[in-house]
Amino acid sequence: MSVDTDPPVRALPPDVPLGTYRPVDPHRGLARWLRAIAGVREEILDWVPEERPRYTRLGAIILNTGLLAGLSLLVALVNLVSVSWILLVPAAAMWAYVIVSFDGWLISSTHGVLNAGKAKLFLPRLLISLLMGAVIAEPLLLWVFQPAINKEVLDERQNQLAAYESKYRACNPPSGIPLATPDCADYQLNIKDSPMAKQVELAKETENRDKAKGQYDELYGHWDTLEKLARGECSGAKGDGLTGVRGDGPECARNRAVADQYRTDNRLEQRQADLTAANARIDQLTADLGRAQGTAGQQVSAAIAAKVTSMRDHQGTIGILEEDDALGRLSDRSGFVFAAQWLVRLLLIAIDCLPVLTKLMSSATAYDVLVSRQVEIARRLHDKHVTLRERQDTADADVWLQRTEYNMRTRMDSIEDDDRTARARREADLDARIDELAIQLRSQGLE
Repeated sequence: MSVDTDPPVRALPPDVPLGTYRPVDPHRGLARWLRAIAGVREEILDWVPEERPRYTRLGAIILNTGLLAGLSLLVALVNLVSVSWILLVPAAAMWAYVIVSFDGWLISSTHGVLNAGKAKLFLPRLLISLLMGAVIAEPLLLWVFQPAINKEVLDERQNQLAAYESKYRACNPPSGIPLATPDCADYQLNIKDSPMAKQVELAKETENRDKAKGQYDELYGHWDTLEKLARGECSGAKGDGLTGVRGDGPECARNRAVADQYRTDNRLEQRQADLTAANARIDQLTADLGRAQGTAGQQVSAAIAAKVTSMRDHQGTIGILEEDDALGRLSDRSGFVFAAQWLVRLLLIAIDCLPVLTKLMSSATAYDVLVSRQVEIARRLHDKHVTLRERQDTADADVWLQRTEYNMRTRMDSIEDDDRTARARREADLDARIDELAIQLRSQGLE
């Protein structure tokens, strides 16, 4: 608005003292502090004291929103940090202060906004309040449904432990021999006296014994043939390869030596002793396997119990994520819980948005009009100040230009005077020189 088009200020009637138009006395106390939270300027509000209760309650709403945010953070931190809640109060108080400051800025920035510009100004502030409300509401929502949530979390943990134990029992039967299936690859137990290990050892020992026995039987059969041939020769029996002469003759001695040498070379006595020892080991392993199978069930049960106990210890305290999952499961199973949790969530969000909603839903107050007028007057005064400053700067510039022009003109005149003086001096010197030369020429002519 141009300075020249400002409306003229109407002067007070001469018979009305200036002190007649003044605000009421300033208000002191807690209400003034609450209004300060909302960014109210008391020197303006003093002109409309009827608006004091409205803005006092607005400041109280902002303070309540901050306290609610502090309580929300305290509830969340109690579930996240394993310390006494008393130690978490400073952090919650700081968060409450941040929310009060932010909400106070949201409200104070709308003072003086009249109906025409409300929607455009309040929309981004309302979106910010909705976002903050959603963050603040979630811990409080979990706190409201905490009894049902805790029961759901404990039941879910118990179900997980039962499924965990059931999987181990399915993959590790009481026989102590785990199932070699892909599903059981991560659930096989290694017990101390495993029947499987005993069984593998027994099978290996039996296989070695049977192999050694087969070799021994083959060698013993060949030796037995040689031994029978020697006995038949010595006894005078008749048959193929026999002389039929009774007694210890040369053939009897030779056949006996061949049989004895074969027995010695193939260590038949040692092989017989090894088979006896192998049979003893097999008997011992069979007995060990029977004992291991008898205690395998107890060992498997003890190992599974240790696994379940370890998993229970790793579950730890109930966290906020578990609580949120539990509330989701309760909502999926019950339409009442689903409706109730959304109603509580929306209520908490609405409470956090209440400062902005309160300001948005109310019409422009007398205080808003005064603030708007004050801002407009300040703007006009600033425009006048800028205009006057511009005029002053322009006048100062004109004076400076005139002074500079005068100084330059004076300087030019001085330069011209100096130039004329110097030129006159040079002409006088030249004339004097000419006269001096003329005198010299005359003197030479006379001589």
